[in-house]
Amino acid sequence: MSKRFFFTTALILVLVFIGIWVVIKGDLTPPKIIFLKDIGFLGQNQELEFSVEEQKSEIVSIQVSIKQGNNEKKISNLDFPTKGGHKQDIKLSIKPLVLGLKDGKATLIISARNSFLFKNESLVEKEVIVDTLPPQISITSLNHNINVGGSGSVLYSVSKDALKSGILVGDIFFEGYPVTPDGAHVAYLALPWDASNPIPIMLMAQDSAGNITKISFPHLILRKKFTEARMDISDGFLNQKMPEFSARYDTLRGENLDIYLKVNNWLRKECDRKIKAVCGKSHPQRLWDGPFLRTEGSPKAQYAENRTYYYQGREIDKQIHLGVDIAALEQFPVKAANNGIIVFADYLGLYGNTVIVDHGQGIFSLYSHLSSVKVKSGVEVKKGDVIGNTGTTGLAGGDHLHFSMLVHGIFVNPKEWWDPHWIKDNITAKLQPAQSN
Repeated sequence: MSKRFFFTTALILVLVFIGIWVVIKGDLTPPKIIFLKDIGFLGQNQELEFSVEEQKSEIVSIQVSIKQGNNEKKISNLDFPTKGGHKQDIKLSIKPLVLGLKDGKATLIISARNSFLFKNESLVEKEVIVDTLPPQISITSLNHNINVGGSGSVLYSVSKDALKSGILVGDIFFEGYPVTPDGAHVAYLALPWDASNPIPIMLMAQDSAGNITKISFPHLILRKKFTEARMDISDGFLNQKMPEFSARYDTLRGENLDIYLKVNNWLRKECDRKIKAVCGKSHPQRLWDGPFLRTEGSPKAQYAENRTYYYQGREIDKQIHLGVDIAALEQFPVKAANNGIIVFADYLGLYGNTVIVDHGQGIFSLYSHLSSVKVKSGVEVKKGDVIGNTGTTGLAGGDHLHFSMLVHGIFVNPKEWWDPHWIKDNITAKLQPAQSN
């Protein structure tokens, strides 16, 4: 046999071997580039997040650039000489002004190569809009006096490019809602009972590109001292109430006192998380009108009452009471405090049978410890409609109504919302100029 034959045979065997290796080990597909969130705009400081994934080979390089006209700027050039595994999560900060880009159209370019013999490459080109101009926002209302534990409202104007706007109280965001077509908005805010001193309060607007404008405005925070109360827990109360919770929650087992402490702590936090979730989305229009109704009866506990709990003379717990307790006759009719939509009507842990009403634009009212519930979630109610009866369900020692007001899920003092003078001075007087235009 000739040398040519042996050479040809050897070449065929090598090619066969390479083919088998490609089939078994190789990966002819290029890496996958996956955007973790859609990106259509580039603001002043844009976070770009994407993943590069491989099935068999490993990632060896990733390049990111942006092109505008004939001007292409490198943003990142990542090489992995020891190979980058089967997945790379990339997070980059893009600053168009630093890169010398102008507002307008641009092309984001991402490429990735794998370690396969042929260095398969993926290339993604995505059209984006560079937008570095932040939205405009200005205060309209005056006299922003806010009690700690209380509520307030702000009337402001915002440019049409704003995707969202509202008020920041510390790091808590209170969404604003349009009241006129020309950009006038209202936002209701809450100052938590335990708000730090001082606490920043600012107007904020954000556009689709992520550009943010923040401005401060004149306001006065009025501080007050809340009441304190001693709560003595008896064996009779524990024997009466703890079986209700043991029957509903598998995790609540053991001695009555242990169950009580779990209810007053763990279950309280779980219930408050549920309330905050329910109040996380509100009707965009104002549904309520005028001062809120107060259920008839004697006050038994105040908002933000600092409670210390004792058992057999020994201190066992501390909690804050975030509502007002009102007692009248047993199973007294409970009326909706104002117009709204029922967003919760069910059993709610230590609150017992509970109804939550959405009054629009982030304002909610809560009614708990009810003996009966006469409404269903999703139903509209008018001010004065009977929604249930007072009772002792949940962690209640006697028949009464626990009533709370909430602004975007933050508990506030209900007394303000019962007061027609407070409503006029802090809300309707501020809205009047916008409504009269």
